[in-house]
Amino acid sequence: MEINEIMTKDVITIDRDAKISEAIAKMNDNYVQQLPIMDGKKYIAMLTYKNILRRGSIRTNSKVFNFSINTPKVSEKADVMEAVKLIRESGLNGLPVVNKDHIAGIITRTDIIKNIDKIVKNASTIKNYNIMNSDVVTVDTQNDIESASDKIKMLDEYEIPVTQNDRLVGILRSREILNNIIAEKEKISYGEYTSGKFKIEIKVSSLMDSPVYSDEDSNIIEISTLLIKNGLHIIPIVDKNMKVTGIIGISDIINIIEYGEEEGFYIEVSGLNTEDRDLYDITYFMSDKFISNISRIIGNNGKLTLNIRKYKTDGRGKYSVRTKLITPKIHMERDDSDYNYGKCLSRILKNYESSIKEK
Repeated sequence: MEINEIMTKDVITIDRDAKISEAIAKMNDNYVQQLPIMDGKKYIAMLTYKNILRRGSIRTNSKVFNFSINTPKVSEKADVMEAVKLIRESGLNGLPVVNKDHIAGIITRTDIIKNIDKIVKNASTIKNYNIMNSDVVTVDTQNDIESASDKIKMLDEYEIPVTQNDRLVGILRSREILNNIIAEKEKISYGEYTSGKFKIEIKVSSLMDSPVYSDEDSNIIEISTLLIKNGLHIIPIVDKNMKVTGIIGISDIINIIEYGEEEGFYIEVSGLNTEDRDLYDITYFMSDKFISNISRIIGNNGKLTLNIRKYKTDGRGKYSVRTKLITPKIHMERDDSDYNYGKCLSRILKNYESSIKEK
């Protein structure tokens, strides 16, 4: 299947010199999470909700190009599997489809899951419980928007489930947080607005949407339809009492797609900031050593995902690490926490290795 068969052809773009407030309004009006940035008719970079939200401050009259990121590009005639591979490796929501620097379209994770039944032949037999993450992070209705925003950034997601008394009651979207920031900014004055300095403490309950959810026994075609219909990137999985038992994101569905005979393990890290280079180094060093050990037992294909949370307890910094190991034959999850990040990760990887050797 070629990319031009499933890509979005009517592309909403933004000029490099446009204001960031204009770009956010355009994303909201068109229900998109990214905008190709143009210099005239030439594609030069991408603007994403995630990248805006990661910033510590937003000046509403800043130029769009100041928030841009470079991306890989694909051609119309390339195989869809090339786009799947690049999206998985880059962590981006979508890629520009370019013909001689001109935008021909955009292919997103949503375009891919719309066609998941064509791309994954046994999609109807893959149940939610096969791929869901059972370590769920939520926010409470009474949490403030600042703390909710921090959690969304930490998870590297677009939405987060909202609970009250441990029951699912809503979904909070990152775009609602950004809209609130812009609205508050325009109420204050024309100039710099720093995140975390909200004029009025706003509760999650005032910005959340109605809950959207699924159960463990639905299949990935059904949940893909639910994601697309509601414009979401995650779906909470609940039991009969509306307690959240897991979560499935578009990335979890994308991750089950096998795209060729190329061998290799992928390491995907989220939750860290650019200043955490030492933690990145530790993570990749230890993970690479672990993968070298287990590949002798289970083969050379798979993915190890790590989400790292940093928080304060008893006046000290503590790390909470949740991980998932996915291979053609194995699907495992391990979590741990410690004041020492290296010790925490080491225990998780040793636990994986022991479990694999016991199989």
